[in-house]
Amino acid sequence: MGKVSEETLIKMEEYVTARNNPQRRKIVELVSHYVLTDLPEELDEKEALTLARYHLSTDRGVEDLKVLYPEALATLEELVSETEDKS
Repeated sequence: MGKVSEETLIKMEEYVTARNNPQRRKIVELVSHYVLTDLPEELDEKEALTLARYHLSTDRGVEDLKVLYPEALATLEELVSETEDKS
C-alpha cells in the first residue's frame, strides 16, 4: 500500500465520520481491525485501516459490515475471555 495520498486519506476519514453515528463508528472500527488482523507487516496499517473504514461506511460496505460484525464481536469476546482466564 502507500499509494493513497494523505489528502485522500483525510477525505476518507471525514466521510467515515460524517456517514456513521458514534455507535456505528465503533462497529466500523471493530470490524476494520478484525479484517486486518492478518495484514502483512510490509503494508501500511494506517492506510489499510482508513481504506477498510471507508469501505465499511459505503452503501456496498454496509452489507459486509452486517456479515462481519458478528464474527468480529465473537473474536473480541474470545480474546477478552482468554485474557480474563490468564488473570
